[in-house]
Amino acid sequence: MNKQQFIKSHLLSRSILSYLLLPLSWLYALILLLRRLIFLSLPFLKFKSSIPLICIGNISSGGTGKTPFVIFLSRYLQKRGLKIAIITRGYKGDFENSNTLISNYHQVFDLANKAGDEAYLLSQKLPGVPVIVGRKRIKSIHFLEKNFSDLDYIILDDAFQYLKLNYFKTFVIFNGVSPFGNGFSLPAGILREPLFNTFFADYIVFNSYKDIPPKLNSYNKPILKVSYQVKSIVDYQGKCYTFPELAEKNLALMSAIGIPESFENTIKICGLSFTKHFIFPDHFDYKDPSTLQKIENSLHTDKIDFLLVTEKDQTKLSHINHKLPTLTVITEFDMEASGLLYLESL
Repeated sequence: MNKQQFIKSHLLSRSILSYLLLPLSWLYALILLLRRLIFLSLPFLKFKSSIPLICIGNISSGGTGKTPFVIFLSRYLQKRGLKIAIITRGYKGDFENSNTLISNYHQVFDLANKAGDEAYLLSQKLPGVPVIVGRKRIKSIHFLEKNFSDLDYIILDDAFQYLKLNYFKTFVIFNGVSPFGNGFSLPAGILREPLFNTFFADYIVFNSYKDIPPKLNSYNKPILKVSYQVKSIVDYQGKCYTFPELAEKNLALMSAIGIPESFENTIKICGLSFTKHFIFPDHFDYKDPSTLQKIENSLHTDKIDFLLVTEKDQTKLSHINHKLPTLTVITEFDMEASGLLYLESL
């Protein structure tokens, strides 16, 4: 059983194993709830920046869409003439254990491609936005305060569980494929902390083509409904392919993201079908030549014309020598009008 199958069988659904692990989940959830209450009751434990901080995070682990929402919110604030910077951990990048600026107001630095797939994608998609990478967030904030004192906001990617900061606004994102999993906290489910902690967020973001679950409405928080919209599908030279063109081709998908089904749904919404989906663990680096060779052989056997990949995956593939017939699916979040009204308060 691979990782994705394990998640479906035991974390998204309830099984004998998930019930056996439930006592550990209760203990884990209790500790996290108490930790939040301590920081809430003792505000002096939190660092307050001179620049307002916006937290983007999630409660359910996996690909909820945090990074795409950071991009969406950043562009929204830029259009209003505001100056922003982004702090991200740079997971599995070279600078995760150091605090490194990978872009500023004027350029993306050459070292950005070593900062991790999500950090690199942020720097590429957001020209004019300083992006700093490193797990020590307060150190990154000090750097931005000193070197970019004219900032209106600092956005922190994946920071809902980082309680040492005083946030101006907090957004918690849920994915519509399986927003709560089996309802249990880790290790018996996918929840990084009790679902009750949604009450500590200022906004809920629901990333789905489906209707908002009644459970999310019960928290009495503003809900911003977003969904992926395909803006273009391009090859490595930038040539665009239309949906009618691709509908006549034999397609396959390849992804290394938290929730592969979300990528499948995005492709289906476009009216496209695919023969198979090569699924890898989140943040998979594709550096093993034998893995890519196996995929290439499979594509040849099944007479696949194109292999559709996400932008996140393409950031890694672009630095690897391969012969895969990849097309990159470029997406952006689209938000319902009611959500845009909530954002006007920022």
